Amino acid sequence: MNDLDTLYNTITSCIVEISQNIRKFNPISLGATIGSENSSGEQVKELDLYCNNLLIEKLSKLSSVKYIASEEEEELIPINEDGKYLVSFDPLDGSSNIDSNILVGTIFCVFEYVNDEQLKDGSNIVMSGYSLYGGSTQLIVCKEKNTSMYNLNPENNTWNRIYDNYKMKDKGNIYSINESNKYDYNININTFTDLLIDKGYSARWVGSLVADFHRTLLKSGVVMYPANDKNIEGKIRLVYEAYPLAYIIENSNGISFDGKDRMLSIPFPQNNIHKRIPIFYGSKYEMNELMNTINWNLFY
Repeated sequence: MNDLDTLYNTITSCIVEISQNIRKFNPISLGATIGSENSSGEQVKELDLYCNNLLIEKLSKLSSVKYIASEEEEELIPINEDGKYLVSFDPLDGSSNIDSNILVGTIFCVFEYVNDEQLKDGSNIVMSGYSLYGGSTQLIVCKEKNTSMYNLNPENNTWNRIYDNYKMKDKGNIYSINESNKYDYNININTFTDLLIDKGYSARWVGSLVADFHRTLLKSGVVMYPANDKNIEGKIRLVYEAYPLAYIIENSNGISFDGKDRMLSIPFPQNNIHKRIPIFYGSKYEMNELMNTINWNLFY
């Protein structure tokens, strides 16, 4: 078994354990805050802390891991100076929804150091994925540019593959955006959503990134977290959320964009591991319409 397979097995074993605990315990107690904030200034939930500690504990035992980067930790965690991977993760995306029993998940990304040089950008990604803890526990992994989807069999904790080499359709009929920020967005964003409404699109918004992204991946369409007056730099963390999801959608026939650049071409933030950006993910038709409406240059 190679190092990347060992990493994959370690992360998926953590996902199984997290899934078991979510199903076992009271979601209201799991969603309780513990009176502290994480490195991103958000209230830490009991389950956030559990998931974070579990992933750090398991990954720290692997000699191939050079650094760990977590949304919950202030700085990079050094593991083994001779390791070749940086593993980043959002241990529980959408955790503000856990007490309402709404879909949450774990997002992860594996970057490889080439010739021990600094990470450049998304081109250093060798694997990324996310889990969904819902009616069933699902795992979506992009490895060697092949996107696969799995369902967890809770009887024996094995993964059953339901898709391999998944490719999304070129066009959908759903858009996802937080309409409550409508008057804080650039007016061109609203011009675009009005265009979609005129074309008969439906709006769907869970407010859990993994949930809204996963629906877009399966049904096509577009999911957007634009910058706004409250989040001038954007809301989504590049290293823990934006990069890994961009790697998945770009290898699944879709497009990622931050409003200026292809997301995987954004330089790795060496001095700000918690850098935030706006995000736009979608199928080709909607992303072309988005870029044409807002007068951004199309790069595909």
